[in-house]
Amino acid sequence: MNEIPINQPNNYLLRRNRLSRKSTSQDKIKAAIGSFTGVAIPVAMMMRKQGIKSPHKLKYNLGDMLILSGTPILGGVTAGMIGNNKETNIAKAKEGIFQFLNAAIPTWLTGAAIRLCETTPKLNNIPAKIASIGGSLLIGMHGAASVSNLICDPKDKHPDRKLDLKDSIANLDDMLGVLVLAKFPMADKLHLEKALPFIYSYCGYRAGKSN
Repeated sequence: MNEIPINQPNNYLLRRNRLSRKSTSQDKIKAAIGSFTGVAIPVAMMMRKQGIKSPHKLKYNLGDMLILSGTPILGGVTAGMIGNNKETNIAKAKEGIFQFLNAAIPTWLTGAAIRLCETTPKLNNIPAKIASIGGSLLIGMHGAASVSNLICDPKDKHPDRKLDLKDSIANLDDMLGVLVLAKFPMADKLHLEKALPFIYSYCGYRAGKSN
């Protein structure tokens, strides 16, 4: 008797289900604690370096934002791994790589785009900066996903990690961060930098609770 072939969509779903399970309350609690710790430590160090007593008065440069985007992901993933099996922890590590690249690569690209605008007289204006930020974010997000899939699954044995709406929301950190770096008028008035630690914490929490 001939075997009945499994169609591609069902095969994809079966493979995806074998690679994941629903996050538990413990997963979420550990990820939240790890992510918060990962933000709190560098924020405290930055406050000490800048000689201020309130995190709301922090001033960020590109290096600060890259550090602050990476430490909560490291904290969330590390804490989320406690008590889990090897397969689950590998999945968390891969999601951590994705989240870090999704935060770092767009930030690098948008930072470079802003510097290009500021050193090019014809591009040193708000419309050009906004266009460069938007384009860099799109390129950076899709590039980060591709690089992440290449690192985590070089032989392409599993379904690719695709961008979703929550990933796009998480990239608000890049948008806000670059607006702060570029010293947009609205960034000064709205004090957008105050939201950065919370958004970075969310990225770390997502990576730590993922399975």
